[in-house]
Amino acid sequence: MKMPKYLAQWCLHDFGDEQGVVHFPRGSAEHDVLELSLTTLPKGAEPQLRQPDEIAIELPVFKTKPLPFYCYLNDHGRRLLLHIISVRFRVLLWDDLYNIERLQLPITDVIYDWMSRHGIDDDESNWETIRQIFFRMRKKYRKNNNINKS
Repeated sequence: MKMPKYLAQWCLHDFGDEQGVVHFPRGSAEHDVLELSLTTLPKGAEPQLRQPDEIAIELPVFKTKPLPFYCYLNDHGRRLLLHIISVRFRVLLWDDLYNIERLQLPITDVIYDWMSRHGIDDDESNWETIRQIFFRMRKKYRKNNNINKS
């Protein structure tokens, strides 16, 4: 499955195994999306194999959808799964960093530290993307809670 670099690195770090395959836990939103979205391979379609710039996601076994037959995730299912993965990422980022202002630490160091703890490569592109995600969440939080920047 194709996703932004920082998200793929995080996903592999938090849910991947030694072979680089992602396993979502039973009962997780990602697992449920797979159960909902997996279909049989459409006529004329080729099986979906991992491309060099994608991550492999293990397809769980469901009683109602036997794996040899239900092994295809259409574009809608892929978008839904990617959305759920990015929501989990943003929730984790917010939970870990929302109160850093009280500590008066440099945001640059805090984000680089967070990235290293979650298996995300230490590069400017990843840092800037994550910084923007965090700043947008913080801005929305402040607006929704009538918090003025001090």
